[in-house]
Amino acid sequence: MEFYPEERFKNWIRIIEKSEIKEDDPKTLEIFDHFIEDFAIACFKLISAVKNREILKRDALDYLESVKRNFLTSIDFGDEIKNEFYEFVKESMRTIAQSTIYYIQDKISKKDFEKLLREAMENESKGNLKLAFDCVAKMGAKVLRGEELPELEADGLVANWLDGVETLHMVIKLSKIDTCQARNEQ
Repeated sequence: MEFYPEERFKNWIRIIEKSEIKEDDPKTLEIFDHFIEDFAIACFKLISAVKNREILKRDALDYLESVKRNFLTSIDFGDEIKNEFYEFVKESMRTIAQSTIYYIQDKISKKDFEKLLREAMENESKGNLKLAFDCVAKMGAKVLRGEELPELEADGLVANWLDGVETLHMVIKLSKIDTCQARNEQ
């Protein structure tokens, strides 16, 4: 059972390579949002498979660790804008993967979103990026558990990681809408 095979990742890279990206045209930048959303949907499906006992937790965690390796690779698109946005995408996707890992491991923080965000920003300002990232990934695990993500503002790397959490939140909301519509159509 493969949820995000390497070929799927490479396909997105090819799409970015072929796309014409213009910083002043937000429509052309949507490809990066779709890339992140696709990965978030795959993680959401992996969680569903764990819940439905289609895959063991251990196997799901191993799978996520292997998928995270895709985000360690640097790619030069020969275009500064594409390279910059790709780096943002990788960080958001790393956050989604780690949030999913925490959720599957049932490592859900009892701290509220605002406190986790404050801790993340404090750690980033002190140069402790590992702890800052961890705080944001824990926020994502809370979202995956069904907690409502409040409107939050951040900057720096924390803002980039928070984008991954916001994507998870959006995917979950859309899946709930789809489920309600399917029930109403029956």
